[in-house]
Formats: sequence, C-alpha cells, structure tokens
Amino acid sequence: MRLHTPRVPGVKGLVRSDFILTARASSRLLSDRDHIPYRAADPSDPAATLTVRDRVESARRTIPRSQWRFSSDGTRVEMAAGFEPHKIYEVVYTSENPVLVGLGPAAVRDFISHLKYAANPGSPAGVRRAYGFGTSQSGRFLRTFLYYGFNQDESGRQVFDGVIAHVAGGGRGSFNHRFAQPSRDAHPFMNFFHPTDIFPFTDVEQTDPETGVADGLLKRAAKIPRIFYTNSSYEYWGRAASLIHTTVDGKADAPAPDSTRIYMFAGSQHGPAGFPPGVGIGQQRSNPNDFRWAMRALLASMDRWVRDGTPPPPSVHPRVNADTLVAPEVVQFPKIPGVTYSTGIHKAYRADYGPQWRSGVVTQEPPKIGKAFPMLVSQVDRDGNETAGLKMPEVAVPLATYTGWNLFNAKSGPTDEISSMTGSFIPFPRSKAERERTGDPRLSIEERYRDREQYLGLVSGEALKLIEQGYLLDQDLPGILKQAGERWDWAMRDRE
Repeated sequence: MRLHTPRVPGVKGLVRSDFILTARASSRLLSDRDHIPYRAADPSDPAATLTVRDRVESARRTIPRSQWRFSSDGTRVEMAAGFEPHKIYEVVYTSENPVLVGLGPAAVRDFISHLKYAANPGSPAGVRRAYGFGTSQSGRFLRTFLYYGFNQDESGRQVFDGVIAHVAGGGRGSFNHRFAQPSRDAHPFMNFFHPTDIFPFTDVEQTDPETGVADGLLKRAAKIPRIFYTNSSYEYWGRAASLIHTTVDGKADAPAPDSTRIYMFAGSQHGPAGFPPGVGIGQQRSNPNDFRWAMRALLASMDRWVRDGTPPPPSVHPRVNADTLVAPEVVQFPKIPGVTYSTGIHKAYRADYGPQWRSGVVTQEPPKIGKAFPMLVSQVDRDGNETAGLKMPEVAVPLATYTGWNLFNAKSGPTDEISSMTGSFIPFPRSKAERERTGDPRLSIEERYRDREQYLGLVSGEALKLIEQGYLLDQDLPGILKQAGERWDWAMRDRE
C-alpha cells in the first residue's frame, strides 16, 4: 500500500543532502539512495553551500560556489572536477513546497483504527487485535510513531495492541517534520547528523545532564502497547542500541516498563547473510547467524501476551551491572590472523536543529553538534563471540567467530571504518595443524568437537533449552538441525 501525501505550496526551508561515492563522478542526485529529491528552489542561489570532509568529526572545507552548481531542474549537484570517492560531501540549500510527511503516521493510525473499530463492528470476523511490526526503517518509524503519541486515535482509543520494532536500535527518524527525508538514517559512514539517533532513547523518562531536557519515548503515549525491541549485534555498533537500556551517562542499566521486552541476538548482523557467506562491502565474510528462528517464536509470544496476558520470555541483552555491556575500548577481542579489530563505532550526538525543532521545523543546517552519548557494546569471550544476549544454537555451539561489525574493504570505503549493517563470520581453523600453521589463537573445530554427530547433539541441546525458555518454537527444531548440519559440512570442507 502506498500513501501519496500533498505538498504545502509556498513554504520554503533549509534542506541538507550529504553523500559519499565509491567511484569518482561529476553529478549526484540530491536525495538519499535515488529517492525523489527536494529541488533547489533557486539553482543559482549564492547562499547555497557545498562542503567536503574526510571523516564524521573532521572539519568541513567549503568548496567555492564557482566550482559547482545545481542542475537546471534543481535536483542534482554537479562539479566539473568530480567528486572524490570516500569523501563526505554535504550541500545545504533552500527548497520549497515540502511533502507533508507527517501524514504518514497519521494515516497508519487512522487506517488501523478503522480496521479495529469501524470495519465490521461487533462481527466475529472483525479485527480485534492489531500488531505493528517494522524492520530497520519501519522499526524506527514505529518508535517515532509511539514517541509522538500516534498510538491513540482521534476518539482516544488504542491503535496497536503490540509493537515489534526490529533492528531499529536507538533510532527514530524523519517521519514528522518539515522537509523530512524518511530514508535519511544514521550509519558509521553514511547519512550524518540527521534526526535519527537523538534523545530520548529509553521508554522511561530520563534527564540529559548536558542539556537538562527530560523526556522519554513513551512520555506522550496515552495508550501504551506491549512492546518488543529486537536488535542484532550490529545495532550496538552502528545504531546506538545500548542507549535504549542504559542511563544517559552509560554508567548503569536503565529500567524498562513492564510492558516492554528487549532482546539482543548475540553475534549477529542487521539481517542474516545467506549461506555459504561471501564477502560483501566488508573485509570479512558477512554474518549468516540466523536469528529468524527466534523472531518466529517472539511473534507467537507477542500474540499470547496480547491475547490472554501470558508473559513473554524475559528480556535478554548485555548489561552494565554484569560487565557484559562495555565500551569498545574494553572489548577483549582476540588477535585473529587477517582480522583487524577497531574501536570505531557509530556515535549518537546531541544535535541542535534550531529553536523551532521541537515544533518540527529545522532552521539550522548543518545542526550544531554537541557531545556524543556514551556508546556501549557486548563483551566477548576468548573466541571473540559475545558473552551476552540471546544466543542462537549456532553461536552457542560455534564453528566460527560471529561479530556485529565488519570493516569496509578498500573498494567500499575507508578500511578503518565499520561498514553499514554488516557483521563478520570468521571460521575457526579446521584442525590443530591448521591453527598452529596460521597462528590462530582459537581452538580448531576438531579440538572442540569429536565429530559431526556430537556437534549436532550439542546444537540440539542448546535449541531444546531455548524452546523450553520460549525463545524458539519446538516445530522449528528439525529445520535448525538441518541448517546446523549444512554449516558443519561447509566448515569442514576445503574452501578458499
């Protein structure tokens, strides 16, 4: 389904477009990822600026207006000398006639309300419960939806009964402000300083000691649904996920309402890679840890929780008080041959978009950037696998090191920056001889497991524990074991 919202004629305002190229080019669309751009109102406007910098926190260098221009239709920025790869370019300009993006959450609210309360009222076939499920951008949409109080319709009734915001981390997004660009999110090396990872992060109200602002994600929510926040390890490295369950200073765990559960899938990336895993934009193979098995069980748990009040399994995530949620500099990652560990992490900053921001109007671009919030990640064991979180059987009985981070390869970005949304899969040596030959500090597969049968028995044991605890479905056990067998066969054969 698609909503085409109207534009607001005659309204002008600032728009910022930042971009990074992987190959030299002389022209770039002003929008993110080839979406419809906000046109420059006056392509010859001398007040428009274009800057370049090397890294997120590097000083901007202004490119003289004579060296670049907007296209005649105002949708592109062009520079005859060409834009260099892996540089951060940022153009700020005036646009007009913004799309009324805020109608998006209003339309979702009204449509779900209609299904529950107006369509077939009183009929046994009518909609009695509504669940909102969103992955990544749509997960951030749901967090934003809750923050602005859209879960109550115009008659004061509850809209969603349950919400699962998946791999949204600590983010919200550009879904309800003037000249909003909904796809502008936040990554370690992409889309910088847009209103995504911004305070508040927790459901409960907290006070930011730097600004004195007191706020919480559910502060405006008159109708609070049952909520699951599910995240991969990547969101802790690339989407500020630790902030959803820590105090603002990062020194303690923050409480969560009884209506909220928080789950982190240990050793996972934004979305599971296919198997056998290949190398994408990172230096290591992408992470195939398949947490979708647990997502199926959690969806069933959400339905039972809303339907008859059966509590879901407890939250599972790294914690400050258990020393399993730590600063990247404290992570004890092993020295694996051919693998570079970096403490670089995506940061959430205090950003000032101007005095009208609380009313949904950006008047300051780029925003004034203040102090970053403390970002924490999961501690690891001697294999480099995370010690906390919900461990799928393939991580609990590992054949490899599974991480939520993966540094860019030289073709895709700076090789010391975390690549977007990818984790790493670093196979163990197959034999003791291979381990000693390569200098790998991790025990080999043959030193860990007697044979395939024993390995599958251990996987089965871990899966049965998770089934008993409610994190997996019993009918999925055969599929999990079949998948584990395929991973063993691949791990033990010759490979490049």
